[in-house]
Amino acid sequence: MSDLPHAIFTTLLAALLLNPVHAGRPLNIDDANVNEAGAGHLEAWYARQPGDARLWTVAPAYAPWQGIELGAAWSREHGSALSSTSLQSKIQLSAPHEGRWHHAAVLGLTHTRFQHGATRYATLIASREFPAGALHINLGASRTPGGPTLPALGLAWEQALGTATGHLEWLGQRQSKPLFGLGLRREVFKDLQLDGSLGRSGGSTLYSLGLKLQF
Repeated sequence: MSDLPHAIFTTLLAALLLNPVHAGRPLNIDDANVNEAGAGHLEAWYARQPGDARLWTVAPAYAPWQGIELGAAWSREHGSALSSTSLQSKIQLSAPHEGRWHHAAVLGLTHTRFQHGATRYATLIASREFPAGALHINLGASRTPGGPTLPALGLAWEQALGTATGHLEWLGQRQSKPLFGLGLRREVFKDLQLDGSLGRSGGSTLYSLGLKLQF
């Protein structure tokens, strides 16, 4: 691999490793909810990630059975031929209930162009609804082909802000700089959401802007 593709690959891989789970836009931290059986959604967004990677991403998800959601994502770095494809399954371990924790688990893999083999990841998710908002906790790990297993921890708080919902989040993973972020989402039409986020990691400013369509 020449120096330029190798540098691009390293940049994109760093961005992917910091956020391997396909969280609900615009969060990087996932919640323990899944679509109802027979329902799904399609998310699309543009983002500046750690390492100055600028990615276009499209991510559909569908729940064929109650409590089980299957998802995919395709990302491409702006201005290059480098891309990645991800597949994951999300299993809800307990049903949502206000005032109680409910849980889910995610298993997935990501294959990046120019990379031999796939990066595998797993995440345990705990969410709890409170009168003022919701708290989400992620505990996971990812492993690149031939590389070490990298643990990760994430926390997020969501709260209704009138016609929009805002969030604050923190995400840390071994060998990566922590990410601090905030975001907003709002339903602009029935089943169509507009969302965005702003964050900091390792001295870099991160951002994203996207759409989510429920079906």
